[in-house]
Order: sequence, then structure tokens, then C-alpha cells
Amino acid sequence: MSVHADLLLQLQTEQTLVDLYRDRWSQESLTGVVSGFTDTFVYLSLFSEDGLPNGISVVHLGDVTRIRWQGNALISIQALIDAKASKPTAPELDLESTRSVLESIQKAFGYVNAMTESSNSSVTFIGEIAQIDHISFVLNEFGTMKTWQKSHLWLRIEDVTRVDADAQYERDIQFLAQQRRSK
Repeated sequence: MSVHADLLLQLQTEQTLVDLYRDRWSQESLTGVVSGFTDTFVYLSLFSEDGLPNGISVVHLGDVTRIRWQGNALISIQALIDAKASKPTAPELDLESTRSVLESIQKAFGYVNAMTESSNSSVTFIGEIAQIDHISFVLNEFGTMKTWQKSHLWLRIEDVTRVDADAQYERDIQFLAQQRRSK
């Protein structure tokens, strides 16, 4: 077994809190526990600095540049997680392909947050998958807090670098989209 696979298995088994870095796309780390991995993907259950569950993220293993564990900041967050008895959000996901990741997150949460960081690392697309095949998908986009502009968006699967769900902002956007529908 490779060093990274050994390490990821150990971190997953022990549910060790980590900072995962993807320097090509962001200078910020993803803080959470490893909930799954394959030769292609790493699945993290995220936590906030306050020790609260903060959704999930699936990233390409090839984009991971560093994984840090222990250290004062992570030990402090872990103490808050323990004190608050926070549990990671970790539905079962299919990590076989980007398409299966998108479909299983859609099934688990009712929406996806797809990121195409190679074109713009600050843009995020939150919505419900309307159609999907092995090349692309159509997203019924929810819009943002400011715009509330509902639209339809076609994206290529190969451009998706990260898929998230269940963070507070995403849940708020989903709630607002449902409120607009019911009116």
C-alpha cells in the first residue's frame, strides 16, 4: 500500500482531525475528518473553528498538496468538538467517479455545491441536478444571498474540482430557494 493510502486509512480509522490543503486552488485548508477515499478522491466531513459540523467536501486526491494533523489549532478545535459532542456529517457516498460523487451528494442532500476552480476559484454553483450524463450536467441553480437569481446552468463534469454540501451557507441558500418556490 502507498504512503498516502496508508496515511488516509489511518486518519479515517482514527477519525483524526486534519487540515487538508489544495494549494493549486486555494490558500485555505479544509478542516475535517477523512470519511472516505479512493485512488481518485478524498471525502472529508468538515468542522468549523467552533467545533461544529460544517458539511462535507469531496476533492480530487491529485489536487491535495498537504495534510496536517495535530498542532495547537487542530487540538483546540478537537477539544471543542469533544465538548460539544459534535458528530461528523458523513452519508455514504459513491466515490467511483465525479458523476457518481455528484449523484450521491444530490441524493443525500437534495442539492450539490459544485466548484470549477480551474476557471475561477471563488465561484461556486449551488443547486439541484436536473440532468446528468458522463460528460456534463444541468444544474437548476439556486442563486446567492444577494441575487436570488434562479437560473439553469450547464457544466462539464471534467471541470468540477470539488463538490460540497451541508455547510450553513449552502443550507441557507437551499432554504431561500425553497421559500421562493412556495410563493
